[in-house]
Amino acid sequence: MNTKPTYKELEKKIAELEKTIAELEGSKKAIQRSEERLKEAERIAKIGHWELNLITDTLYWSDEIYRIFDSDPHEFGANYEAFLDVVHPEDRTAVDKAFTDSVKKRTGYDIVHRLLLKNGTLKYVHEKCRTIYDANGKPLRSLGTVQDISELKQKKDSFSGIIGRDPKMKDLFEMIREITEVDIPVFIQGESGTGKELVARAIHNEGPRVHKAFVPVNCGALPEGLLESELFGHVKGSFTGALRDRKGRFEMANGGTLFLDEIGDLPKVMQAKLLRVLQEGKFERVGDEKTISVDVRIISAANRNLKHEVEKGNFRDDLYYRVSVVPIHMPPLRKRKNDIPLLINDFLEKATYKGQKTKTISESALSVMIDYAWPGNVRELQSAIHYALIKSRGKIIQPAHLPIELRKQKIDRLSRGPSLRLDSKTVKEALIRSGGNKAKASRYLGVGRATLYRFLKNFPDIASNIYESE
Repeated sequence: MNTKPTYKELEKKIAELEKTIAELEGSKKAIQRSEERLKEAERIAKIGHWELNLITDTLYWSDEIYRIFDSDPHEFGANYEAFLDVVHPEDRTAVDKAFTDSVKKRTGYDIVHRLLLKNGTLKYVHEKCRTIYDANGKPLRSLGTVQDISELKQKKDSFSGIIGRDPKMKDLFEMIREITEVDIPVFIQGESGTGKELVARAIHNEGPRVHKAFVPVNCGALPEGLLESELFGHVKGSFTGALRDRKGRFEMANGGTLFLDEIGDLPKVMQAKLLRVLQEGKFERVGDEKTISVDVRIISAANRNLKHEVEKGNFRDDLYYRVSVVPIHMPPLRKRKNDIPLLINDFLEKATYKGQKTKTISESALSVMIDYAWPGNVRELQSAIHYALIKSRGKIIQPAHLPIELRKQKIDRLSRGPSLRLDSKTVKEALIRSGGNKAKASRYLGVGRATLYRFLKNFPDIASNIYESE
């Protein structure tokens, strides 16, 4: 016979239930705190985790992966095919093969590939995966991580603020590393807009003088009558308008680096005075008899061949040999066209930081920019991007948004017919290297896809024996 519990027994059971509930709530809060810590750790490391149910084809993503993929959890079709849609078209086959092979061979995978987001943004991700099987060897689910390495990738393709992955730029980076610790004069030669001052700053910033001043002087922009005062300073009353004592650039740069840009524009009189300072490390301010000693590293630059200026008698040979102990040549942009996409991405990112609405650049616009000769080099490219951002009004940049010089070049090229500046041997080598992928081959060649297509149209036999993949 069942007896009803007494009031005290009920009270005891209620107390036990309340204790259990409190413990469960404590456990729930502990789990929530752990989840919050995990989310924060993933956000800081830019690593998300995922799980794919291979039976139901259901895909779970952590919040960080949604952020990396710039996707809305409510809109994303959580399955494997939806994931592949976000992978860059040129990487999709390789990523799919890496995953299917890893499941089949039980190896897991560790790969780097690109994403092409809906808004046109290009990202690089590092992905790892392993698969769990049942007792019979049937694959049940795959688990993995995705890390956004876009910034790391960009840093790999740059050095001390200089963007470039072209072999010429890699050689330049290595040269800078070699000379930063050696306190000798460096001469940088290159066309206007190639980034000579960036190289000078990199030499300064990577060396032991980094905590001292970097003082640039454009020798070609200063009137001849002011050059001596600008470089060496003056004392009060030394000339009309000298109302007080003033330090020159050499004194300002004491302990640091003086960058003499366009040194080839210095008049002969100033060349002689500069030579004395470089030889002795001493000078006098204009109107003063007191000798001042300084410790300055000299980096100079010119946009024309100084050796030729020496031969013409426009530049002192003794000064030339004094400033060009280590000569560095800056390649023009037309000689490093595979860096153009990198530079464009960098300019677009900087524009975003400044609050400009920007998405990305279309392949057709990129093709036009790669084909262009860029007489103004990187500076002209930066101006072209700023112009295109204004014209595109936050939309994907199209050829119609580019400056008239680039659009005119496209029209002129079409009227002239196909470009023949490529040759059969290099085109064939690029196609073999890219596995027949013309988009990749065009990047290897440093030309736009349209240029390669026009060439192949005139020489169809080149690609006839090569497997093609678009």
